[in-house]
Amino acid sequence: MSRNLTYVFWILIWINAVCNTAGGCPQSGVSAPAVVLEATNTKHGIGGHENKLLVVRLTDDGKVEWDEPVGLHVSERQTSSVSAEVVSNIVRTLKAVDQSLFRGRLGPYYVYIDSSDELQVRVAAGPRDLTFLVINPWPSVFVRKPMPPDVKTLVCEIDKLHAQVTNTAVDQMCKVTDTPRERSDQ
Repeated sequence: MSRNLTYVFWILIWINAVCNTAGGCPQSGVSAPAVVLEATNTKHGIGGHENKLLVVRLTDDGKVEWDEPVGLHVSERQTSSVSAEVVSNIVRTLKAVDQSLFRGRLGPYYVYIDSSDELQVRVAAGPRDLTFLVINPWPSVFVRKPMPPDVKTLVCEIDKLHAQVTNTAVDQMCKVTDTPRERSDQ
């Protein structure tokens, strides 16, 4: 019995030596793609109704995920990808905005009737990760206070990426050419 254990031990040592010198063994320490931008929208309604959906999650390899509603309180996670150029343009835009503005709760910017939206945003493109909320970011009939340009730029980057991967229309407030990404695309 001990002879068999010795034999197995020497085989494992040999395999380890081959893996370390040849680099031919599978790597278990391969890092996962890093999240660049993530946004989740929580809609609050009458009677404590709450619906939370992933708007976009962009990773540095171009993978984009989002939740697609398929019924009442039911969604399915969808996946697509964008080019390295699109990722680079988004990162450039995220780095160009004044990130000191993005703290805690921003807004509300619009007044909604019987509901509210919380857009929780995580930006990992810059000197540090930022996580914050944008309250009622989507336009309605009533404006509560003007949205600062850099906040609008960020909200519109999220909206445009979502529209691109879902083949839906970009929100009207984001159709004006005033963000660095739009200027670089022209």
